[in-house]
Formats: sequence, C-alpha cells, structure tokens
Amino acid sequence: MTSHHTHIWRTESCHRTSDGLVAYQRCRCGVRRIAVAEPRGIAAEVPRATA
Repeated sequence: MTSHHTHIWRTESCHRTSDGLVAYQRCRCGVRRIAVAEPRGIAAEVPRATA
C-alpha cells in the first residue's frame, strides 16, 4: 500500500550561483530536492531612454 501526501518543503540552505539561487530543501518525510531560481537581471533588460 502506498500513501501519498503533499510535500511541505523546508529550506536547509540557500546559495547564489551563476545559475541563479540554489536552495537545498527537505520534506519532513525525508525526501530532499534541489530547487533553482534563475537569476533576473532586471536592470540589464530595461532599455534606457535616449534624449
């Protein structure tokens, strides 16, 4: 028999890298995952107005 539950992720550590923000997370059931949020260079993406 398999029991299913919704994972509740707790971040154990978080680091900025060239790939983005990397978070090492663990659920209370013992399952672990690595989550990556891509970096956002907002200032680089906004074009400057010229006079």
